[in-house]
Amino acid sequence: MFIDKSFTQKSIVSIAGAGGKTSLLFFLAKKCPCPCLITTTTKIEARHISGADAYFTFSDFLHQSESFSNHKVTWVSPSLDIENGQIIGFPLDLFYEFADCAKKLSLPIFLEADGTHLQHIKAPTIGEPVIPLDTNFLFHITGLDVLGKQIIAENVDRLDDFLKITGTKEGDFITEAIIEKLILHPLGGFKNAPVDCKRIAVLNQADTPKLEAQGDSIALHLLENGLECVWISSMNPAREMFIRAVTWQGKQLYNFWL
Repeated sequence: MFIDKSFTQKSIVSIAGAGGKTSLLFFLAKKCPCPCLITTTTKIEARHISGADAYFTFSDFLHQSESFSNHKVTWVSPSLDIENGQIIGFPLDLFYEFADCAKKLSLPIFLEADGTHLQHIKAPTIGEPVIPLDTNFLFHITGLDVLGKQIIAENVDRLDDFLKITGTKEGDFITEAIIEKLILHPLGGFKNAPVDCKRIAVLNQADTPKLEAQGDSIALHLLENGLECVWISSMNPAREMFIRAVTWQGKQLYNFWL
């Protein structure tokens, strides 16, 4: 099963958080059972989109729609110009035009809806994340490798917002409970989530048996507090990559590998 049985060729999948958004973006796009489009509603490092099969501006997309079935993963953005090493994504009003065109072509969209500064955990600030209202699936990603690290600007993106949301103090150490609080808080992981979209928490960087076990513990608490599904993953290409989805089946926890 890919993501969920409700996924269709007209779905919109948004990714927020920190700690592997681009890796998850390309994992989903390449696993998608049909040709698809990828983009962002914020900014992305230009070097990070090199895994796409083709690149188009939105203007070219409008005039070359017959080309897209020839490529598995196609990047589309308003411009392909690079500013300070980054490509600027869609403002929401223009994204909705793009999404309407994509739906007519039965091409699903996967997008990064959040920026970060290389840290593996973040709290959203004002105006973040930039999630389209017609998002069907919203992924929030956190890097498990932050466990045990100090809550300082070097390790946490949007530190002031993080302290307010989690009720912590600068210099405290990140625990499982703090990650859970960040993800579940109304102004935390799934802030700006459309009412009807499916929310999936991704606990990435489960690169050791200990971190994977800690991910299982966090996943259980997230599921007990209303999330439908949690993914535990290791997407480091230098290691054996995996994604394991954890959900309820009846009253039992159920695991399946993607």
